[in-house]
Amino acid sequence: MVPSSAAPPSPAEAGPHAPEVSAPARRPAPRGRLLRWWGLAGWVRRRAATPPGRLRLVSTGLVAAIVLLWLAAFITTVARQRAVADVRDTSGPAFVAAQRVHADLSEADASAAAAFLAGGVEPVAQRQAYQRSIAQASTQVLQLARARVPASVQGELTTLAGQIPVYTGLVDQARADNRLGYAVGGAYLRQASTLMQTTILPAADRLAAAEAVRVDDSYGRATRWWQPTLVAITGLAALGGLVVAQVALARRTHRYLNVPLVAATVVTAVSLGLTLAALSVERSRLVEGRDGGFVPMTVVAQARVLALRAWGDSSLSLIAHGDGAAQDDDAVRATARLGYDASGRPTGTGVLPAAEQLGGPDATTRAHLAEYWQAYAAKAGQIRAGASALGGFQEAVRLALGDGTTAFRQFDTAADTALTTSQHRFDARLTSAGDALGGLAVLVSVALALAAVGVLAGYQTRIDEFR
Repeated sequence: MVPSSAAPPSPAEAGPHAPEVSAPARRPAPRGRLLRWWGLAGWVRRRAATPPGRLRLVSTGLVAAIVLLWLAAFITTVARQRAVADVRDTSGPAFVAAQRVHADLSEADASAAAAFLAGGVEPVAQRQAYQRSIAQASTQVLQLARARVPASVQGELTTLAGQIPVYTGLVDQARADNRLGYAVGGAYLRQASTLMQTTILPAADRLAAAEAVRVDDSYGRATRWWQPTLVAITGLAALGGLVVAQVALARRTHRYLNVPLVAATVVTAVSLGLTLAALSVERSRLVEGRDGGFVPMTVVAQARVLALRAWGDSSLSLIAHGDGAAQDDDAVRATARLGYDASGRPTGTGVLPAAEQLGGPDATTRAHLAEYWQAYAAKAGQIRAGASALGGFQEAVRLALGDGTTAFRQFDTAADTALTTSQHRFDARLTSAGDALGGLAVLVSVALALAAVGVLAGYQTRIDEFR
């Protein structure tokens, strides 16, 4: 038995598998940190014990205040420039492209139905409108594919790219059967329209909604209220420090003009004023672009899509030869969302009244939309009544291809003009908002660096007098 008083074996005696015992890590004593802070405080007290030391401490504090102003101005400017650039170059164009895809595809679907209604010999204008709309939509889809769309809607982009050719194939088959007088052509066209309304257009809707969220996010980052507030607070603190320091220095030295310090104060004040003015102008232009461009563009695009849907339903209902109750009901629902009942009377609420109430610099381009839609709605009512009347079907088709199409094209042309005008205003305001901040970060950096040099030079002149 080993006595209890025996010493523990050494590592060599314990063998190669004995566990190593390490000493616990030592934490730095709080007292050491306190001593370091106490040493720094002592250094400051020693510096403040002499007039030159006090002047150096004051100049260091003023330079620190100027540096804080520079940081606030520089970071705010760069952050807003990036946010504006994101709206202008990425999310904004992607949103416009998604809106255009939806509108062009809706027009293609409605034009295909109208052309089919004419029989084997399609109206050239309707056929050209269909081809132009499909080509424009395909171009916009390619543009979206090159853009950095969110990963969450990549599937929608894939749907558009894959299903548009399927849709055009169905339309081509319907046209071929229609030229030969086969009734099955109408079934192919209804299948194509169903694909468009239930798969393709919803995918375009989701894509546009995702890009609208990105636009809102970038707008939020470009117009944060606390950024100019922070710049103003740091700037006023720096200016106040400069003024107080100069007054105190003048009382002590009885010299009332220190040119470098005065110059530093002026440069700081000008830098603060320019920064706040530029931020204000940038925000004002972004708000103008949103209220006068983005919002009207969105509302008019929605109105145009609903109108095209109602027009296409009218043609599909006639193609069905008395079996178009589903299309008629869908047209009534689209018309109700526009703000009108089945007979074309305004309900007081809906997309078109909202578009008229927006106001803004381009309000005149939207002023006649309701009037033009009511003119078409009256024709659409006559078409439905004629199609359901005994012996009135051919007259209803003639009216749909003639005055009905003319009335709708008047509305659609006005809506497209309003949409394009709002889009141009949106683009122009984004560009001018970015221009408002152009070069500001560099200008403020150079100016405040000179202000800091002026502070050091002004105080060094007084410090040298003590030697």
